[in-house]
Amino acid sequence: MSNLIFIGIVGLIIIFPIIIIIREKPDFSFWLFLNLFFDPGGYVNGFLGGKLLGPFNITDIFILFIVLCLSSPKVNWKVIYTDKFLLKFFKYLFIFAGYYFIVYGGIVPYFQNDFDYSTFLIKNRVFIYGFIILISVYVFALRDLKYFYAITLFFGVICLTLYLITLLTEIPLIPVVEMLRYRGSEMMRIGLLSYGIFDLLFPLALTTYLLDRKLNLNIKYKLWLYYSGILIMLTFLITLTRRTQIQILGSALIIILITSYLFRTGKLTASLKILISSVLVVMALYIALPKYVDYVFRIGEDTFLLLTMGKDTRGEGNYRISGTGDLLTAKEYIKNNLFFGTGYTYLYWGDSDVASSPRGAIYASAADAAHEVPIYFLFFGFGIVGAVMMFPLYFIMAKLFLNLSKSLKQKLIIYSKDPYLIIYSIYFLLTIAGIFTFNIYNLSNDFTGVQFSSTALFMGLGFALYRKILIINKNI
Repeated sequence: MSNLIFIGIVGLIIIFPIIIIIREKPDFSFWLFLNLFFDPGGYVNGFLGGKLLGPFNITDIFILFIVLCLSSPKVNWKVIYTDKFLLKFFKYLFIFAGYYFIVYGGIVPYFQNDFDYSTFLIKNRVFIYGFIILISVYVFALRDLKYFYAITLFFGVICLTLYLITLLTEIPLIPVVEMLRYRGSEMMRIGLLSYGIFDLLFPLALTTYLLDRKLNLNIKYKLWLYYSGILIMLTFLITLTRRTQIQILGSALIIILITSYLFRTGKLTASLKILISSVLVVMALYIALPKYVDYVFRIGEDTFLLLTMGKDTRGEGNYRISGTGDLLTAKEYIKNNLFFGTGYTYLYWGDSDVASSPRGAIYASAADAAHEVPIYFLFFGFGIVGAVMMFPLYFIMAKLFLNLSKSLKQKLIIYSKDPYLIIYSIYFLLTIAGIFTFNIYNLSNDFTGVQFSSTALFMGLGFALYRKILIINKNI
């Protein structure tokens, strides 16, 4: 009892001045709490086990602060009711959420003798938080984007700098994840426990780098943006992850195509600029971690061979690409649960590398494999009915991509006066293009569990950007 009283007193001491700051500066406060919600650097999850204050974890605390920002007298959140396109997205999102919480989380597990709805709600409460994030990002992005840029850049610069110092000195200034890339090798994968949302600094930096001379972008802290862009690319590379290398190359290619379409920049010139910057990144990697230059090229070669020949340099394939291994078992579950899928189950590992489930070891292995390739899990977990309900959400994503790109191209000179609108629009277009190209295997992941909060962020941003452009066009 005394512990609860103490936690309550400490909570009031902390929350009271925060409420005053929120009331006076809701925009600054919102973008700060949004960044903290995603745990930049992984400090809360890495050093505190995810708990921030008593029984509450980071998402619970900061979603409360985000709601307070949204309810500030200075903020008109009811503006969402005037955006018919956004409301259409919400309509289909509520329909899918009904399926998610009633069928996927309740009815199907009940008939599978795996009904534990309290655990399902606890593990999936961040899905509910996604609705709050979608609304709040839309509202505050309509107001201004400068705090979003500055605060995210601040966290990126600090966390990436501490990460670099940690790697060079082995002083644990930030949580780091390490694991062997291949058994029997000395190749060690190194990564940050959490990027928060500052991983978006890579496409922002690349876009600014390509367009700066043509548009003379008046962006604050430009050198720090380039600095963070280089560091995050180094961070991506030393994770030695095939998918990450594909994402880096795919992102660079799509940004070149988008900027050439919108601004009529030369594809060859942009490619040469990226090639030069890539050489500088490799040189920086050679100076900081010389062994990783060979490792990165080795992973690149393995990725190319896997995609073209089906086997890497060691003559080994990958079950995610070939659809073999435990994915064969997952396919059997899909066949036997075609319409509504297998529903939710709580997978847990404990101290083991093998997943466990109340439905047994065979199902746990199949479910774990399906989660690794989300497009399989779309039918494994949700079935054809769930996939059909998810389809309109992706359709609206694609439509928003087309609407935004067309609107940008029509009045480009006017929009170039707002550099943040430009770089965030290209970031949004890149994100959607990535979902339907090099991230196609991740379909369904965007609207499940924890990941939905990230989807809510960039969708709220996309709708706000499109609305801002429509308002500018109307006032011309």
